[in-house]
Amino acid sequence: MTNQSMRRRRLLDLWQHFEALAFFNQVMDGFFKLLIFFVVLVLAIGLVRLFWDVWKVMAGQELKQAFGHTVTNLLTFFIILELFKSLVEYFREHRLKLTFIIDATLVFILREVMIGLYQHQSSPAHLAALALMALVLGAVRTLAIVYSPMEHSLLDKPQQSQRNAIPPIAEQAGRQPGAGALTVQ
Repeated sequence: MTNQSMRRRRLLDLWQHFEALAFFNQVMDGFFKLLIFFVVLVLAIGLVRLFWDVWKVMAGQELKQAFGHTVTNLLTFFIILELFKSLVEYFREHRLKLTFIIDATLVFILREVMIGLYQHQSSPAHLAALALMALVLGAVRTLAIVYSPMEHSLLDKPQQSQRNAIPPIAEQAGRQPGAGALTVQ
């Protein structure tokens, strides 16, 4: 065998035993760790900037405008926080939780309602549409929790163990539950 054919054979063996999925998972974990660091950095910068903006606005504007600006920025920060929370949960669980996305959407809708009401810029039809959307999303969120596969698996395990368990008193006596019970006539 020549040196080149041995090299080809070795490369072929390496290729056949290469775990592509494991390699992909390791690379993705590295990217996710870097992205989580970036998310924490962005949140920290956003929080510092929020406090700086509040200080600038409170010092230079009328109180009504300052509160409007502060409420808008604070609610926007909460939306970003909810989205990042869903992103981090995706990295941890490797699945996207519907409730986190709905939470972020609900916070966004509530932000729009509060801003519109505070600034007196929303029409009744616009507010009604946002209220209907919040109601529907609340119902979807409730259904997502009630019919969640994770919730069902957690709820089914204790019920199955309770069905299979023998009551401790009957077990100690070595008889079936309810057998030989004392009856008063």
